[in-house]
Amino acid sequence: MLSCSSIRNQPTVRDLVRAFSIDYRTLALFRVLIGCIIVADLLLRARDFTAFFTDQGVVPRQLALTWLGAGTNSIYFLNGSLIFNLFLLSCSIVFALALIVGYRTRLASVASWLMLVSLHHRTGILSSGADDLMRLLMFWAMFLPLGARFSLDAAMDDAAMEKDPGPSTDAYFSMATIAMLMQVMYVYWVGALLKTGIPWHLENSAVYYALSAEHYSSSLGIWVLNHFEPYLHYVTTFVFSIELYGPLLLVAPVFFHYFRLPVMFMLICMHIGFVFLLNVGHFPFVSICSLLLFLPGGVWEYIERRRVNPRSKNITIYYDQPCDFCLKTVRILKVLLILPQATVQAAQLNERAKLLLEEHDSWVIQKPDGELLIAWQALTWLTGRSPVFFWLSWPLKLVDKLNMGDRIYHWIGDRRMNLGRVTTKILPWRSNRQHKNWLTECIVAVCFLLVLNINLSPVFPKVFPSTPHSIREFQYAAGLWQKWNMFAPRPVRWTQWPVIEGVTEDNREIDIFRQKTGKPDQTKPAHILSEYTNYRWRKFYSRLFADKYRRYRQHYVNYECRRWNHKNRDKQDRVKEIRLYVGIERTLLDPEKEVQRTKALGVYKCRT
Repeated sequence: MLSCSSIRNQPTVRDLVRAFSIDYRTLALFRVLIGCIIVADLLLRARDFTAFFTDQGVVPRQLALTWLGAGTNSIYFLNGSLIFNLFLLSCSIVFALALIVGYRTRLASVASWLMLVSLHHRTGILSSGADDLMRLLMFWAMFLPLGARFSLDAAMDDAAMEKDPGPSTDAYFSMATIAMLMQVMYVYWVGALLKTGIPWHLENSAVYYALSAEHYSSSLGIWVLNHFEPYLHYVTTFVFSIELYGPLLLVAPVFFHYFRLPVMFMLICMHIGFVFLLNVGHFPFVSICSLLLFLPGGVWEYIERRRVNPRSKNITIYYDQPCDFCLKTVRILKVLLILPQATVQAAQLNERAKLLLEEHDSWVIQKPDGELLIAWQALTWLTGRSPVFFWLSWPLKLVDKLNMGDRIYHWIGDRRMNLGRVTTKILPWRSNRQHKNWLTECIVAVCFLLVLNINLSPVFPKVFPSTPHSIREFQYAAGLWQKWNMFAPRPVRWTQWPVIEGVTEDNREIDIFRQKTGKPDQTKPAHILSEYTNYRWRKFYSRLFADKYRRYRQHYVNYECRRWNHKNRDKQDRVKEIRLYVGIERTLLDPEKEVQRTKALGVYKCRT
């Protein structure tokens, strides 16, 4: 017979629902962070726009279409010009900014996902685990109420204006929350199951090999390797264990509150280590963003009780009642400045506020001590009360000291009728309540099963067979394809670097990779990572060295020829052919046995 204590420890349906629920405030945090990551990634990609997006770059559209085959869909394939692709990039940034502020959040999330799928299909040779995870998170985010809190949509919620209490809890549960949290778990759990190599299990040398690969490892990573090598086998055990068991503990229905935060902390610390020790792009930042989806509501309640509510308590914001633009403005400030306890009220209902409104033609804010503020001074003080954006009050004070604050305020106030007509169209009052329906739940459930099969088929091929070709085409077209094999089944056990040698019309040798004259040095550079322009170029060269991507080499040569010849117009200085090499140094447990060699990849004529 089971004891009472053992019965209480058995998970119930309610426990499982709670484990796979996501707090509305957590969804808002995720919305802002993923939007910022998308914007940052797009801006970083813009540095090499000609090289990676146009037909004059290293991957012309026809090559990308031929390589990707069926299931490929990308708006970027419509035109290969610089102007068109810059326009698409700008649109992607606008959609991501709309996602950050929560404007038409559902539409912004769908548009951001579509643009990410198009971007990643266009630049498939550059895609990494970070890109896959970001795209997949945005896919599941389309089915979640990202704009329910701290958004322009929440500020314009007419149901809230009518004092509709809305949901009785801040926890949101649906098929999409299950799919989203499971997606985060796949990265670690499936990634650990794919780590079957000896360095992970017998030698415990995986971290040693990862830090020894100098085209991945940062300067700090190499320093750690040199000074803490005896302890790296413990780090290997920790990384494998936290990836294998951590995801299961994140959703453990029993002792839910005891496991989740410590496991989140350990996984986030692991990614912080990646930031400083390895050059893996924005993968750690996307991963930390995804892990924060597990943040429980209790954390938010603690923050609100200790930090948020005291800063907004006993604050009243008075507006001019006939002015719809004024009401929208103060509601937006209340929501985006995160002042939930502040009261919004018509100035005509308070005699003191009404007199100030009529005298100064200004909104009025009543402080907790009863003092009344108006115009720019009120905005500065209210911003300073925000638990997150309080720092913005300092530049606002500077503007006021320059005698420009009240001028800006009254300039806007004098045009509030025209601004009201604009906001009526772009910021209408509307309900922000998002209700689950059976059709959406069924669509998410089908996609969830497809993704489950994608992740488990490489690990358990007999139980989860590979999907038919037609379904694989859909998975790829929808951006659902994924494989979490970073450092699996084992880390790379070599260091590599590019050696790109050009030959001019008068048979002089030049260093194409470093864009300088003279025969390139084939020995390993002292600091390999500093040789690359950025992470994307490092990813491109590592793919270019692989035989699987050899068809890209001629197009890369053509790009380098055009780039060099554009700078060197004299006929004798123009390059006529390029020889591709890759320098390789194997990593062994005994460093004295490491030997450098150079592998020739081919000689290619310039076809500009």
